[in-house]
Amino acid sequence: MKKIVVLLTLLALLLAFGTALTEGETGETAAPSNSQTETLPADLTETEADASAQEEDDDEELKWYTVAIIAALIAAVLILFIAGRRTRWDSRTIAMGAMCISIAFVLSCMKISAPFAQGGSITPASMLPIVIFVLAFGPLKGFAAGCAYGLLQLVQDPYVIHPIQLLVDYPLAFGALALCFVALKLPLKRKILTLPCAVLFAGIGRYIMAVISGTVFFASYAGDQNALIYSLVYNISYLGPDVVICMLVSLIPGIADLVRAANPACEFAKKQS
Repeated sequence: MKKIVVLLTLLALLLAFGTALTEGETGETAAPSNSQTETLPADLTETEADASAQEEDDDEELKWYTVAIIAALIAAVLILFIAGRRTRWDSRTIAMGAMCISIAFVLSCMKISAPFAQGGSITPASMLPIVIFVLAFGPLKGFAAGCAYGLLQLVQDPYVIHPIQLLVDYPLAFGALALCFVALKLPLKRKILTLPCAVLFAGIGRYIMAVISGTVFFASYAGDQNALIYSLVYNISYLGPDVVICMLVSLIPGIADLVRAANPACEFAKKQS
């Protein structure tokens, strides 16, 4: 387990810093030479010239999203490293994790809607099994299970244009479902709301990663629109209904009992008792 974590750490760091260096070189080559600057069209206004110069300066700087993605990757590999060293994966945990991942994968294959043009679809609560595992066994193990589930999604319907986009859209996006553990820290008066709130936080984690990917790697789909706004609207169009369905299913009597059945000693079970 430790060797696998170390290999994943090295791979992620190499991909991240390789991307940063590539963008730096691209920014340098994109900068115009003095001769190009001197041959600007005569009818170019001073305002347009200033805007063009500003864009050229921006190209030479390390993009903010590159730093954000590198930070996310480093945080992810640290979580995996800590999960590998400080958490105990007994046979029960491995079996429950495999079962939850399998159920989630099967549910993800049952599309309620046709796949959207730029990816994404609405499923019958495919996130819920991973949320149940996170609540039963903690965020570290849950993050690892989410990453494994994300790799299965990559096998099912791959759409890869960049190594970092692969990590953001698949392992990190579903690993972010571990954010659902925040719901256990909320002072909820009605215990029945804990699981739906956990689903909501899981959806927020996945939504954040989807928006980052859409803004950075699929900005061309936005056309003349702002890439961030387009990504925010597009990803909520399928993730919103997906999360709502998942929350409604989590309210069915007996669903919350699955968390206690998976691990009677978990924090969720103690709060529900």
